[in-house]
Amino acid sequence: MTTLDSPQIVVIGSGPVGVQLVQEIYQRRPDAHIKLFGDEPHAPYNRVQLSSYLAGTFSSEKLALPLPAADTYPNFQYHCTHIEKVDIERKTLQDAQKTFHPYDVLILATGSKPHVPSIPGTDLPGVYCFRSRKDADALFARTVRSRQTVVIGGGLLGIEAAKGLLRHHTQVTLIQQAPHLMNRQLDAAGASILKTTLEELGIQVILQSGVREILGDTSVEGVRTRDGDIIECDTVLLCTGVQPNVQLAREAGIRVNRGIVVDDHLETARPNIFAVGECSEHRGVTYGLVQPGLEQAAVAAEHICGNQAQYTGSHTGTRLKVLGQSVFSIGEVVDLVNRPRQHQLIFKRNRQEPLYRQLVIDKGKLVGASGVGPWPEQERVHEQFNSDRTLSLFSQLSFIISGKLWPFSGSGQIDTWPATTIVCQCKSINKERLVKEIHSGASSLPQLQQCTGAGTVCGGCQPLLAQLCGTKASPEGNSYWFPSIVLCALTMLIAATVIFLPEISQPVSVQEVHWLQQITLDKYWKQVTGFSLLGLALIGMLMSLRKRLDWSWMGKFTNWRLAHIVLGTLCATILILHTGLDMGENLNQLLLINFLLVLAIGATAGSLSSIGQKFLPGNSTAARRLVNWVHIVSTWPLPALLFSHVLSVYYF
Repeated sequence: MTTLDSPQIVVIGSGPVGVQLVQEIYQRRPDAHIKLFGDEPHAPYNRVQLSSYLAGTFSSEKLALPLPAADTYPNFQYHCTHIEKVDIERKTLQDAQKTFHPYDVLILATGSKPHVPSIPGTDLPGVYCFRSRKDADALFARTVRSRQTVVIGGGLLGIEAAKGLLRHHTQVTLIQQAPHLMNRQLDAAGASILKTTLEELGIQVILQSGVREILGDTSVEGVRTRDGDIIECDTVLLCTGVQPNVQLAREAGIRVNRGIVVDDHLETARPNIFAVGECSEHRGVTYGLVQPGLEQAAVAAEHICGNQAQYTGSHTGTRLKVLGQSVFSIGEVVDLVNRPRQHQLIFKRNRQEPLYRQLVIDKGKLVGASGVGPWPEQERVHEQFNSDRTLSLFSQLSFIISGKLWPFSGSGQIDTWPATTIVCQCKSINKERLVKEIHSGASSLPQLQQCTGAGTVCGGCQPLLAQLCGTKASPEGNSYWFPSIVLCALTMLIAATVIFLPEISQPVSVQEVHWLQQITLDKYWKQVTGFSLLGLALIGMLMSLRKRLDWSWMGKFTNWRLAHIVLGTLCATILILHTGLDMGENLNQLLLINFLLVLAIGATAGSLSSIGQKFLPGNSTAARRLVNWVHIVSTWPLPALLFSHVLSVYYF
């Protein structure tokens, strides 16, 4: 760690991790002198979105990574040139123009390079890798005249590239050596959904058969598989993995294994020289994903700026859109170690939109999860994995039945999530920080992205960010807060009337019968009010599933909630007509007490919700959640008591 007051900081590598490191340093030291070097003939861009760029769904403008503004950070410089040599003794760099650049602190963010398999023909014209924007531009131009393309590699990059190449009447064949696609992120069942999606798009998928050689004399003419089959093609795309780009470090005398070896401060064995991202190796592990690199950038920036920070490793997780399908994977999901108390839970649904979810649990704790298809609980699952907390038996049972671990917490609604939940996995930004920025004025998605950087890497969390901004602008959009409060107060008043007003005395003669007794003593009206109560109670229980099971077909949530409150008020009114203020005896008395309890607590919950959302947004969540839970629990005995009451009246 440097002790200079104003050190010259040099970052080699202008990918997402290198740019993030510059931003992290400037957050801590706005006056820092930083030089950023990139060796591509483009401004820094987001490599994560290259497949979208190839597919034509991402423009070059959206691909660009923002650099520190010159007027705000006058000590920042960006150089588009290749660094040829690092002289550790003299603390200088030599670029391709033979210019020397001094440094006090050096950070290597050189990333990784494509792995080219050792097979004949990889040097033929028409063979491409897919790692840079130059590769994407070349492939984009190639698709205009290519008629048959073979993609070698069925990982994430190969799948997305195959989809991007499926244009201009190009026939695409994807060859995967492993038994199924994305074999490092998904098990066979989840991967089969992706295979079906690929084939529906018109892409031929060949599994368990790698390529032995690429055929052709002066250009690509075909490939021969390991099974001996020949597939004719004019273009071959290699998506066979990456390897850390360590050549510059090795030539400088910096210790290298598979990657550049670093300690818990991301510092190499050479003082004041750091390595972050895909080129680094920490505790024997190299990461091929952007999220660990961004986490490393934050730790390195802390240490460079004189603060205490340690990097202990990253939980590698994948949350991406593959062929329009949401794919989620974290922890151990394939090639599982056999543990005595380990088990898997699978939830699968085959409808118009297939759904597959897998949990791997060891000693009650989540050690892995994967899924294909929409999964609103992804962030909560990720948090559960990171927290190392025990997963309750109720959550596991709920997952088996419904595919949800937290069916009553509104997992699809971000406003119900804990403050510590990581919303943007790529940049490790939690909900608490996002809410803080929103309350400070970042009320729109672009503003929130600009001030936090959330949603600017893979973009997968943008719907959550938009939802969070919407929650701030209009908390759950409750335009019925006033009538809701009035109806809740009326319900509580009616419930109190039944409890505290004395029962109407029995009449001495027919002429003295109270109007209420004319209804309660008449068998016909007794049945009308009784079955009305029963029907309304059943409807109320059904309506309570609107939020728990995300039944959007029941209408807009605010409309549903008002209808639920109206139903409660009707129940309270009809209850007086049915009982005549008579509390009853035995089971009947217990049923009435339970009914009144449900109504009173429900009215309290509705009042808290309406008042909180109107006047105390964000500060009444805990109280509302507690009262809602009490309301739900108090409802559980009601069906059994209603059944016993009907049985006793009609059969005994």
